Amino acid sequence: MRQITYEEKAMLSMIAPALSGRNWGFRHAEPDWEQLIDQAERHKILPLLYPVLEKQPVSEAQMAQIQAGSQKVVLQSYHLLFFSKYVLNLLKENQIPAVLLKGASAAMYYPVPELRKSGDVDILLLDAETLEAAKHILLKNGFTVLEEQTANHHLAMEGPDGIELEMHILLAEPFDNERINRYLKKLIPKMAAHVEDKDIMGVTLPVLSDGYLAFELLLHMLQHFLRSGFGLKLLCDWVVFWNRPVDTAEIKLYLELLREARLVGFSRMITSVCVHYLGLRGAGPDGLMLQNDRIFFAGGLFCVLNSRSVCREFLMEILDAEEFGKSEKDRMVVLRSNRISDYIREFHHQMRLNYPNAGKHIWLWPVLWPLTLLRFLYNNKKIRNISTIEILKKAGDRSRLIEQMHLFQRDYTK
Repeated sequence: MRQITYEEKAMLSMIAPALSGRNWGFRHAEPDWEQLIDQAERHKILPLLYPVLEKQPVSEAQMAQIQAGSQKVVLQSYHLLFFSKYVLNLLKENQIPAVLLKGASAAMYYPVPELRKSGDVDILLLDAETLEAAKHILLKNGFTVLEEQTANHHLAMEGPDGIELEMHILLAEPFDNERINRYLKKLIPKMAAHVEDKDIMGVTLPVLSDGYLAFELLLHMLQHFLRSGFGLKLLCDWVVFWNRPVDTAEIKLYLELLREARLVGFSRMITSVCVHYLGLRGAGPDGLMLQNDRIFFAGGLFCVLNSRSVCREFLMEILDAEEFGKSEKDRMVVLRSNRISDYIREFHHQMRLNYPNAGKHIWLWPVLWPLTLLRFLYNNKKIRNISTIEILKKAGDRSRLIEQMHLFQRDYTK
């Protein structure tokens, strides 16, 4: 395993003060600013570091780059914000209940919400049966359905001004575990009672209450981790969310959702990494609280922190993945372990994702399996330009992290 570079250490040390408004104190030699800025840009957190970087001895050209990028993100943030308001109001006028996901709903907890970069707008329909009606309404108002649909849990559309909208009917893409898929589907109707109108950068929008929002943030990280990976931006969302008071009832709701979904180990890993490296400290008795190496939620012990060595391995995965695993062509999936059964399970899962309707019929599986294999091999050679062996090797290497988190395992509460 490679070592964290000096510039990566410096970048990581900037995140906590940037997310809290404190001054940066790095008692070592100056980093290579060009490398640090490049790394932060690849993780899409450079605008978040602007308040720290503007006080550092970077060159005029570098500061001009940082300022231009930050201004662009601020303008985009407001553009997406009012686009979100327009879409949600349009749906509300037509009696279609929906809430904002990710994006601005995560940004509202940052010291400067406008500096949190987003590329599109995600909304969750609180009744999956309204998807066709919602699509029809948007089509009448100048939206178009994107030709390429990359997921089964949302419909991707484009607004008249070119902004991409994803209308979700589930909190995440189906996992390779049917139990959690059924559980997540059953949650959607319950969420209608957990919607709050929040002021986000001066605009009031419907969002999930804190318990569901925390769960959604965790699922978003898990979904990307099980595919190509994700970068530091999503960890920053976790830090600012929990470094503030959270109502005890909402914390208990989050813990209930977590245990029912059997994601305690994943939550523990994410939280431990953020404590060790990104300045997560909690907000005291009404929220997450740290005492020695223990994490307390709502006054009760949640877990003992993972060791720094274990967290370092997970952090390296985050650093290497950059934003959504776009850094390396061989990043496609991660396995539960290196057993043959895990490769078979993942292959079957990919078949179900590629053929969501036909895959429901067992008698079609003997036909769909070879089709999935041929599609996989063709895409690797013609589109990704990488060997299948390299993809499988990377998937096996990343599987070590999965085993440490006990994903979807019953009664895992360590």
